[in-house]
This record gives sequence, structure tokens and C-alpha cells, in this order.
Amino acid sequence: MKRNISNAQSVHEANRIYKLTAGIFLVCGIVSGAFGAHALESVLAPESLAAWRTGGHYLMAMGCAILGASAHKNSDGLGWVSLGTAMFSFSIFGLILVKVWGGSAAILGPVTPIGGALMIGGWLRWMWSMWRDK
Repeated sequence: MKRNISNAQSVHEANRIYKLTAGIFLVCGIVSGAFGAHALESVLAPESLAAWRTGGHYLMAMGCAILGASAHKNSDGLGWVSLGTAMFSFSIFGLILVKVWGGSAAILGPVTPIGGALMIGGWLRWMWSMWRDK
């Protein structure tokens, strides 16, 4: 019985962390949207502004999705989704800002697709776990 209580507590703690992560992503998505619309619109080329918006949209979408998924007892894969979302969105922002500042962002280039792969893998893992536990 003690093991079940401990497991329930660890699931609760994990879901609390994912809810906090979701909130952080939502706030960052709102801030990045406002920053892009007001501070960067006159500075960035249209394709860079579109990429900036993509980073913000993923923060918002994944924040909402993680929040919804954390309402279930199952949190398998949400760590991958969280890490992937951060890597994907913030590497896009970094690539754009470094380009604006005239620097080299070669190291950030591979981070974006790795983040995307982690998001996909995390959601597949979450779905598989939900299916398995039906």
C-alpha cells in the first residue's frame, strides 16, 4: 500500500511540474508574440518574422497541450515534449536574434529539428502509454 501512495505522490509531483512548465510556455508565447508584433516587426524580414511567430505559436500550443495532458495520471513522454518545445522555440528565437545582431548561429541550427523530434517522440510515447493503460 505504501508503494501506491508513493507512486501517487510522484505522479502528482510530476504533473505539478508539467503544469508549471505549461504556464511558463504560455507566458513566453504571449511575450514573444507581443515582442514580435511591436519590437521586431520593423526590424525583421518577413520570413524571419514568420519564423519568430512559429516559435511563439509552438510555445502556446504545447503549453496548452501539456496542461491538458497533465490533467491525466499519465505523464509519460511529457518530459520529452517539454524539452523539445524549449529547444525548438528558443532555438528559433536565438537563430533570429543572432542573425539580427550579425553573429554566427551555426551551433543553434541542429537544435531546432532535434527539438521537433523530441516533441513528436514525446507525444507518441504519451499516446502509447495512454493506449497501454486503457
